[in-house]
Amino acid sequence: MDGSVVIYQIRGLSQAEKAKFRRELYGYTDKSNRGQYEYYRPGLLDEVPYRKLIRGVLLIRKRDKEKISGFMEKYEAEVHMRNVELTPEDTEILSSNEN
Repeated sequence: MDGSVVIYQIRGLSQAEKAKFRRELYGYTDKSNRGQYEYYRPGLLDEVPYRKLIRGVLLIRKRDKEKISGFMEKYEAEVHMRNVELTPEDTEILSSNEN
């Protein structure tokens, strides 16, 4: 199976913009009434199977490359994408999360 490695940096954004970027990408848990209620707010990666290698580096399926690319352009993130051959372990992880 072919995949893509996405390497990104979000320099030049304020802390508030960086937090918004991360929330839209990964999703977050929203708590209200002093933690009495919790709501999960999904992010883009809830729709796309991925593997986070280290901070700023994601491994995704090749066909999901355009979704991620469009999101990164929205925030003017510095992004580098390369097509890669997935290992059997990576293939299993990305296939098990398939929508």
